[in-house]
Amino acid sequence: MCFYIGIEDLAANALIEILKTKEDNLSQYTVTYAELEDYGAEVVHYLNKKGEKAVLILSRESTSLMLHNYSDFFEEKEEGTAIALREGKTVSDLIVRFRTYLAFDVMMAFMDNDTVQVLKKENVS
Repeated sequence: MCFYIGIEDLAANALIEILKTKEDNLSQYTVTYAELEDYGAEVVHYLNKKGEKAVLILSRESTSLMLHNYSDFFEEKEEGTAIALREGKTVSDLIVRFRTYLAFDVMMAFMDNDTVQVLKKENVS
């Protein structure tokens, strides 16, 4: 089996990991596109180690589609170099929309400590 991981799942799960310990003003925290690429590479690496195949779907077109199709969840920040959660949305909203249908192995890859370390910066505790 091969898992196809879109930028919307990657962004949502990165933001879940960044925001899960935060309580207020969640829209101030961002994940850059470079961090998403690194995080995605670690997710694929995790799945490969488990004997699973995975492909990231990262392109300008998929990013534009994500920002259009999920405009109620995401917005671009930092002059188009990062993504943030829209004001009024919560981590619970992200979990319900983006984690409830994921294959277990993919969800575990998004949550793995080594994978999440790629997102390590000021706003991750």
